[in-house]
Amino acid sequence: MTTSRRSWSEPGLRAQLMALMDTVFPGIVQVIERARAVGAAWEDVTTPFVASAGGEPVSQVSVMGFAMVLDGTPTEVGCLHAVCTHPAHRRRGHYASAMRAALAFCDERYPAQLLCTAQPEIYEPFGFRVVDEHKVVSGVAPRLDRPAMRPFRLADEGDRAIFQRLAPRRAPASAKLGVTGPAEVFVINELDRPLFYAEDLDAVVSLEIAGDVLCLHDVVAVELPPLGEILRRLPAPVQRVELFACPDALGMAGTAEPHVFVDGDDAVGGAGAVRLMVRGRFPEGPLMLPRPFRC
Repeated sequence: MTTSRRSWSEPGLRAQLMALMDTVFPGIVQVIERARAVGAAWEDVTTPFVASAGGEPVSQVSVMGFAMVLDGTPTEVGCLHAVCTHPAHRRRGHYASAMRAALAFCDERYPAQLLCTAQPEIYEPFGFRVVDEHKVVSGVAPRLDRPAMRPFRLADEGDRAIFQRLAPRRAPASAKLGVTGPAEVFVINELDRPLFYAEDLDAVVSLEIAGDVLCLHDVVAVELPPLGEILRRLPAPVQRVELFACPDALGMAGTAEPHVFVDGDDAVGGAGAVRLMVRGRFPEGPLMLPRPFRC
């Protein structure tokens, strides 16, 4: 067995790693390729640590740097993702070897690391701990008295240009736990999810309306609008707001309720309850890692 940091530019490696990931997470490569087609290339933002057997990759742990604000301090955080081992090569130490290499890399660069997983028990031996997450809920009856936000599609060239203008300069959606990049992760996660654009606010909003409940996930804007301004531009009336992020920058008052992402609401390939895990310094709760940056 050999384990090393690898480069996506190595001949043949991309195809091998994509095949490995698609074996463990069926469908993930299709998502990656669709995002790549609109300019969000996976290999531009992630570094793979690979354990090989017989010259073939059999396990990998990938790392990307997240630009975050933690307790008011801009911080680069290491995000571990796409952790997988080929079913035919499990329980032979390949995953542990790749994880140790990835964490050695992280320890030289990042004061904290995070990941999202349905299997917390396999990360606890490496110093990761589960962080309980909370959404913030509030009863509202907003008056819709501004032009409604229009649907926004990252696959559309014009909308993509708007996103590419906003994303590099976006304000963090929270000073307690806010993520501002990489923008590629937002695209990969939100490409097929409902997005809206408020032209007068120059803001892209990730939201869903189910009945009379607004589920609000993220706002991409250079100047973050207060929640009240977003509510005035909703495409439909609501009676309840559920914010799946920390509420401070949006000025939202409400009640924190425990929330666990499950199945279709988590990263591709997840199953069951998907928990946020961290290693190193991290804010105290209540908090939530927004859906667009859950890997």
